[in-house]
Amino acid sequence: MFLFLMQAQAFEISKKSDRLVLSGACEEGKSIYSSLAKWSRNAKTGKTCDPGSVMDQPGESCNFDITDCVPEHVVKYHGATPEVDGPNCWNLSLVMSNILPSMRYSTPEEMNFYMRPPLCRALKDGEKKEPGDVGAIRQIAGVGKTNEYHGFIYIDEKIAYSKNGFSSMAPYALQTLDKVYKTYEVPNKQECRQNVINAKSSKCGQAVAFYRCDSMENYLKNNQNVPDQVRETFKGMDAAENCVQEALFKGDALGAEARKNLRETGLALVEYLKDAKNKPEIAKMKPDERDFMLGSLQLRLAALGDQLQVVAMDKQDRETFTAAGELRHISEMVQASAKQLKKGAR
Repeated sequence: MFLFLMQAQAFEISKKSDRLVLSGACEEGKSIYSSLAKWSRNAKTGKTCDPGSVMDQPGESCNFDITDCVPEHVVKYHGATPEVDGPNCWNLSLVMSNILPSMRYSTPEEMNFYMRPPLCRALKDGEKKEPGDVGAIRQIAGVGKTNEYHGFIYIDEKIAYSKNGFSSMAPYALQTLDKVYKTYEVPNKQECRQNVINAKSSKCGQAVAFYRCDSMENYLKNNQNVPDQVRETFKGMDAAENCVQEALFKGDALGAEARKNLRETGLALVEYLKDAKNKPEIAKMKPDERDFMLGSLQLRLAALGDQLQVVAMDKQDRETFTAAGELRHISEMVQASAKQLKKGAR
């Protein structure tokens, strides 16, 4: 059961059997209920959640069943923690945006890579935010320079969905947006909490930018030039990452079959890319499509290597240590192949 403060009111979000319940002051609760319903619609969950059904609820204190107003991930994981360190805020943002398939450690490079076209676009200053948009909190590191610091899912100005850290003790949680900002020290100033980080944000220390994203599935569906081998690599990666997620939440070391599949998927891509410049299907791809596809796979392999390293240290498992090193090496080979293709295209 999680308690979070919303302005002067205390709200409880609790799990009762398989239901998720929001309790607290009625008027605030109705507003949150409406925003959650819009999030569910935006996410195309297929759930039925009618804000009008609760608007006439009388009294000062109310209980709202929000199970059908949120994506299934929230129903299943609100308040939950993995058994092993790794799954973090950036990963949650990318999973909830349907860019990545499974929960694991995501690198800051991965977050930064995806928060731009073709999958994500930056909201303009003053543009209305929508439930489900991604908030990226960044450290101001100099003129025009920022470092990724935290990621979360924006729902409205009162509430967000976030995992505050990569620790196995940090739960996935619906929480106030103000709590997210305070946890990551974003000053309560307009220039620090606007849609974009610009010259006005230079003295914030930390500031937030917002993004609207499309799914990886839609991208692959709408880009027919992506070669079959690359599509198969994505499918293989998705399956392997699902195994990694299962191990993380059970507290197990990654099984031999999953390690083998990860290694073979990565090596098959490396082998395919050896003579890529002479492959007609690669030549058909636009440079930005090719760079995005290979960059995505390279970063996923690297992040999986980092996650397996954490698992190996936690379990003191030599085979997982080996697998982590192999994935990082394969990631470097994919990166080198991508650079060669880019160089050859000039």
